[in-house]
Amino acid sequence: MKPAVTTGMTMMETYFHDLVEGLRKKLEEKETARRRFILEVGRIGERMFDPGWSSAWTTVFVPFEILNSMGVAAIFVEFVGAMLAGAGIARPYFEKAEGAGYSTDGCAYHRTSIGAAMAGMMPEPDLLIGATCPCDGGAKAVRRIGDLYGKDTFIITVPYEVTEESIGYMVAQFRRMIDFITERTGRKLDVDKLREAVRFGNEGCRYMTEALELCKNVPAPNNSNDLKNFIIYVLISGTKEGVEVSKLFRDEFRERVEKGIAGLPGEKHRLLWIQNRIQFRNGLIEMLERDFKANVVLDELNYIHWEEMDDRDPLRALAVRQITHPFTGPAGRRAAMMAKLAVEYGIDGAINPSHWGCRQSGGARNLFRDALAEVGVPVIHLDVDCVDERNYSEGQLRTRLEAFMEML
Repeated sequence: MKPAVTTGMTMMETYFHDLVEGLRKKLEEKETARRRFILEVGRIGERMFDPGWSSAWTTVFVPFEILNSMGVAAIFVEFVGAMLAGAGIARPYFEKAEGAGYSTDGCAYHRTSIGAAMAGMMPEPDLLIGATCPCDGGAKAVRRIGDLYGKDTFIITVPYEVTEESIGYMVAQFRRMIDFITERTGRKLDVDKLREAVRFGNEGCRYMTEALELCKNVPAPNNSNDLKNFIIYVLISGTKEGVEVSKLFRDEFRERVEKGIAGLPGEKHRLLWIQNRIQFRNGLIEMLERDFKANVVLDELNYIHWEEMDDRDPLRALAVRQITHPFTGPAGRRAAMMAKLAVEYGIDGAINPSHWGCRQSGGARNLFRDALAEVGVPVIHLDVDCVDERNYSEGQLRTRLEAFMEML
C-alpha cells in the first residue's frame, strides 16, 4: 500500500511547529532544562520538513553525529510511535498497519510508525537507515517503510562480540553508510564537522554524567519525569544545542542539591525504570509519587556506558560506542549493568514494563530479575504494551504496583 498523498502542512509538521512555538513561549516565562530539551527535539522534527536539510527515518541507535554533520535531519521510528501515543492519537495508525496485515504480535512502536507512513503524515524521506541494535524489529520496520516509498534501506549490522575485527567491521559499515548518503543526497562528509560533532558529544556527555552523578544524592534532585524518555537526546547528540541542554540539566540538579531541594519532597523509595516508559497518558507515576513517595531516580536507557570518544578517529570512536552498548551482545551484559546501577544509585526496587512485542527484553526478563536479586533489589514485571492501550488495565496494574510498593 502506497503512502497517502498529502498537500499543505501535514499533521506531523503542524505538531512540531506548535511544539516549538509553545516551548518558546514557556521558555520566555521560565527556562528549565526539560523545556529546552523538548524544544531542541522539536526543532529536529521541524528540519524534517526543511528543504535546506535532507531527511531520514532511522532506528534509535544509529550514529546521529554523522547524519547531523552531513546536513541530514533524522527521526527514529520508535520516537514517532512514542510521540503519537503520548498525544493520544496512535490508534488510527497502528490499526491502519494492522489492516494491511501487520501483526499485533509485533512491536507497537514500529507498527504505529508504519501506519503513520502509510497515512502520509510524515514527509517522504530522502534516506532510510536502520541498525540491528537494539532490535531487529526496528530495522525491519524501517525497511518496510522504505518499501512503501520504493526506496532502498541501509541496515547497519552490529556484531555480537567486541573485538578489533568487529570494530573494524563497524567502521567499514559507517563508511558505506556515508557513501549511501552521498549517492542519494549529494551531501558529502566534512571530516572536520564530524570531529567537531564528536567533541560536542564528549562535552555534552561530561555534563550529563555529572547530572546523573547528582541523581545519586539522597534525596535525588530529579523527580520521576525530569529525565523521562531522555533516550531521544541521541537526536541532538554531537550538537552545540545538545551541550547546552546537558549543561542546563547539570546546573539545575546541582542547584537543587546545594539548596537542599528534593526532586520529590519526602522521597522514601528509589526506583530504577527498565527500558521504555508507558507512552500514553496514565496515572501510575503520579500514584507512585503521591501514595508511596517513590521516585524513579534513574531510567536504564539514560545510562552513559561509553568512555570519552577520540575525535582524531571519529568513525572508530562511534563504532566502539555502538558495539559496546549494553543492548548489544549477551543479555547478561545488560543485566550486569542494571545490577551495577542499582547499587550505585541506592535503588530499592525496579519496574520493568515488559513491552508486548519486544522480544529482546521479554525473553531476558528473568535474567534481569536474577541479577538484581543478587544485589537485593526486587523487580516487578508489568505485562503492558507501552504504545497500544487497547489492552491496558490501569486498575490491575495499580493493584500490582501497590502490592509491590507495600512489600518494599
